[in-house]
Amino acid sequence: MKRDEYKSLIRDIGDPYAVWIREKEIRREEGELHLPENYTLFLDRDGDIDPKIAAALSEYRAFEDGFDLIYTDEDERDRNGRRHDPFFKPDHSPHTLESFYYPGGLTIVRNDLIESVEAGGTDAGGRLEFLRECARASKKPLHIPEVMYHALSHHKYGYRDPGKDAGKGAVRPDSLAVIILSKDHPELLENCVSGLFAAADRENIRLECVVIDNGSLEENRAKYEELSAKYGFSYYFEERDFVYSALCNRGVSLTKSEILLFLNDDIEVPSGRVFLKKMMGEAVKDKTGAVGCKLLYPGGERIQHCGITLLKSGASHCFSGYSDDKTYGRGINRVKRNVFAVTGACLMVKRDRFNEAGGFDEELSVAYTDVDLCASLVSLKYYNVCLNDFYLIHHESLSRKSDSEETDKFFRLKKEREYFYRKYDSLIKNGDPWYNVNLTGTELDMGVAISSLTDRVPFFDATALSSAPANARNCKKASEGELLYNIEYCGVRQSDAVGHENFLEISGWGFVHGKPGYEYDIKVLLKDGDRAYFLNTGRIKREDLIIVFPKERDILLSGFSVKVDITSLSGVPDKGDIALCFTGRDFFGRDRGFITL
Repeated sequence: MKRDEYKSLIRDIGDPYAVWIREKEIRREEGELHLPENYTLFLDRDGDIDPKIAAALSEYRAFEDGFDLIYTDEDERDRNGRRHDPFFKPDHSPHTLESFYYPGGLTIVRNDLIESVEAGGTDAGGRLEFLRECARASKKPLHIPEVMYHALSHHKYGYRDPGKDAGKGAVRPDSLAVIILSKDHPELLENCVSGLFAAADRENIRLECVVIDNGSLEENRAKYEELSAKYGFSYYFEERDFVYSALCNRGVSLTKSEILLFLNDDIEVPSGRVFLKKMMGEAVKDKTGAVGCKLLYPGGERIQHCGITLLKSGASHCFSGYSDDKTYGRGINRVKRNVFAVTGACLMVKRDRFNEAGGFDEELSVAYTDVDLCASLVSLKYYNVCLNDFYLIHHESLSRKSDSEETDKFFRLKKEREYFYRKYDSLIKNGDPWYNVNLTGTELDMGVAISSLTDRVPFFDATALSSAPANARNCKKASEGELLYNIEYCGVRQSDAVGHENFLEISGWGFVHGKPGYEYDIKVLLKDGDRAYFLNTGRIKREDLIIVFPKERDILLSGFSVKVDITSLSGVPDKGDIALCFTGRDFFGRDRGFITL
């Protein structure tokens, strides 16, 4: 890679929104905005309307089709005119409204909606509170996913206490049915139920807790029975295959409480945590489907779950693995917000809505069971919500291995994904209403969609593979200290964000000590039986390397990744079948490089 190309790529990565404006923003004619007499414009005093808004409103038939509340995406603009910090908003989100007024600085409201809210006697909470009530009462809202408002300073648009409206106007039951599946992990279960029952005591909630065991060893069965006597939950042993959906449905049949909580046995409730009434207060609201909450990995530093969205590769946990010491987006990991789905590791729902959705679909044994239930609730016009103002700890994968790590489970996962996509074909084609179309659709960080940056990872199929050329074989073997590298992952993936399926992914990082990162390209030499392939890789941003190796130059893009169609290979390779080549050209244009063999 040439130095200028490397620097340009770093510049684009550093300001992706500028690239988005250049690549994606719709070019429209500018014109003066003229509102029909039956509409009123509410504009934040510290911002400007985009001069192309009239054309956008016309294209979306905002007035012709009678939408009663209209809002757009927005960004901020500094004194030099530079636009930054875009806010790509969700579609109608009644629970998110209780956290903050996400329609933002520009709202157009039909006058009859204004009159009905005024007639309802909304208390004097200021203009923002009034607009929030209009948004809540809207019967036909329109979100235009284009940036049509430019704020001149940062606004939070009235963040509220997420618990302020919990259960407002509804009666909260004092009992809760909890269904937990557990097998051969009594130590995990005790860690879970001890915190759960302590929380219930603090909040004066009566638990109707059922633990279902589908085949523990006899010694563990005895331990489960001891825990049942100690904590007062009901223990059912039924030796059968692990079919998550069927076992959970069985648990529901053994309980009577109005509200159901499905909980993994590897969930830990932090000491002193108050959360049950918060979740129950949301579950009883008229529009609520499933209720989840933020889950952190052990240590309480990294996010495991703060809501599930539909990316191009399927249902995905946004910001999974990211540090929770930062606030992402407009409070994505901090506030109550509507999401497409929540994880079954901690999922609450009213019994009647669970039954209306058909319970857990037993055609799905493990994968997609929770997302399927949430999708069914969305189809029934309910809103799933994730409460991110508190967290529980999820010891994920302690109880069982990831499905992608075992061949038979991998193909089961593939089968169940295909079933889910057939079942909800029309819903999926319409996209996730709470994930803006201007976002990548590929990344967990909800970054802006940029064609030149979204997927730089090359994919090799049978037609693209070729034997390793001479320049790979001629690379000299690196001596100790010349290369710093790590092959972090080599494994089979089910699918990716751009439609590839059943591929081998190889990724990691590497650079030549003391040399600028742009002088050498990282290539993978992959051994496959009697053949070897020389594969180009995509450069990946790795800010951590700059921190760990502060004296090295230009190593921000020293991450690498490559994908290979697994059917193109004779078998599944491991790290021992991989070498890295750092290739470049000398002053005379001759090939040069190092190899890690």
